[in-house]
Amino acid sequence: MFQMLIYGYAVFWLTSVTTLETESDVEVRLLDNQNSPLMATFDMSKANVRIKQFVSDTIEGKMKDIEELWKRKECMSDALEVKIKDIEASFNQKISNVERNLTAYFTDLLNGYAHQIPNDNDNENTKDSKLRPKGCEDVLQKRSNGIYTIYPVSNNNGFEVYCDFKTDNGNWTVFQKRINGTTDFFRGWEEYENGFGNLEAEFWLGNRKISDITSTGKYELRIDLTDFDGITGFAKYSTFSVGNASTNYILTVRGYNGNIGNGLWYNSGMSFTTKDRDNDLDSTVNCANTRNGAWWYNRCTNVNLNGQYLQRWKYDINGITWYEWKTSFHPMKSSVMMFRKVY
Repeated sequence: MFQMLIYGYAVFWLTSVTTLETESDVEVRLLDNQNSPLMATFDMSKANVRIKQFVSDTIEGKMKDIEELWKRKECMSDALEVKIKDIEASFNQKISNVERNLTAYFTDLLNGYAHQIPNDNDNENTKDSKLRPKGCEDVLQKRSNGIYTIYPVSNNNGFEVYCDFKTDNGNWTVFQKRINGTTDFFRGWEEYENGFGNLEAEFWLGNRKISDITSTGKYELRIDLTDFDGITGFAKYSTFSVGNASTNYILTVRGYNGNIGNGLWYNSGMSFTTKDRDNDLDSTVNCANTRNGAWWYNRCTNVNLNGQYLQRWKYDINGITWYEWKTSFHPMKSSVMMFRKVY
């Protein structure tokens, strides 16, 4: 189309030249010496041939230049199109890589959080494991005494304990309570290992649980006693721990302070003994059987807080006793044992 326009313009220009008698004649106005107009006719045949040839050559050259320029533009257009396609392909590849990397990142992130969510059997199955309390000292809603689920380091499933937030600045984990004698404490090894009773009333938390908790740091022990006259007393030990099953749940206490006497000095370092598992140092008897209880017996004991629940004024070594307080086997109406982390 462009070439046809160029050719048409050239033909139009050539045919616009005014001819007279022949294509070789051209009329030209001249002046004489007196500036009078004269008319002269020149033979333009040779000039016309050269002019036509010049115009033809010029047009042909321009056409070739235009054709060459057009070809170069077409080549540049093709190259630009290829470059654009390459850029588009590279951009799409980068977008695909970013999407793939983000998908992998968020998948790993979500999987990491999924592993931290407790199963449906946990009481706090909507909390991150880092927020789950390891003991009563970690419970966030410290409003009142009661039952809470804790997750010691060695126990991922967690278990319930009774927390005391009021006595002596709180954060105590109660592991033994005697109040009325409705629960039998003359039991065997397995029951004392796993625990028994009602956390809201009388109970033994369980040697395994006590060991699990006290193995996570330094703990202190508090014991509160009440006799049938309503008189109360307490003992505190700055260090308290219970070993694991391989030690037969050996007791460690030291650093006494209180007003009922250091009754546990004789029991520290002893393994736990029940009526069906004799670990005491008395080779002639099983102290659990002779004292109707279960305890860290040495050659038996002066402290027997898991002994038989006796009524008022019935003096008996098989009862709930703390000899150093009354200097006799005066029975206790209530007993509470609890420990607290001191970091």
